[in-house]
Parts: sequence; structure tokens; C-alpha cells
Amino acid sequence: MVWPPRADPGSPFALGHKLSDRVQQIAAAEHRSVAGNVQMLIERDVNAHEEAKRVVHVFVARELRDAPLGTVAREEGKTDEEYARRAWALDTLFGAR
Repeated sequence: MVWPPRADPGSPFALGHKLSDRVQQIAAAEHRSVAGNVQMLIERDVNAHEEAKRVVHVFVARELRDAPLGTVAREEGKTDEEYARRAWALDTLFGAR
């Protein structure tokens, strides 16, 4: 690899040869230009950062307003094993209650 990488003609930035070749292959496979593919990648990353900062509001039914956080309701007809599996899944997703 040549260091420092040189910008390809028409490219505003420099990529290493292997990375440049890979970007060209991916762009061609997705029927995009290299510039269009790079723009899509940047937009996807910017959108992911914006989504990560988004505030999520959760609305709770009135009757659950004073319920302790993280309570796993025991559904009628569920076995101890099913209840334990559901509690484990919620603990895994949201942290121990």
C-alpha cells in the first residue's frame, strides 16, 4: 500500500488501494457510483447517530402508573418455567429489575 494514500481522480478524499477497490466492487454490486455509495454510507451513519440520540417517550396505562418498574406480570395459565423464561428475557433486554 502506498502511504499516504492518494485520492482517486474525481474523489475528494484519499482511500488506500485495497479499500478503494472494495468500495468500487460494492458500489458496482449495488448499481451505484462510488460517490453515491460513499454518500449513502455517510447518510446511514449520520442517521444512526441521530436515531441514537432520539428521545423515546413511553406511555403507561393509568392502572400501571404506580406499579414498581420492571414487574413481570404472571399471565394466567403460564407454567413456572414459562414465567422464568420470560423474566430472564426481560432481565436480559432491560437489565435486572
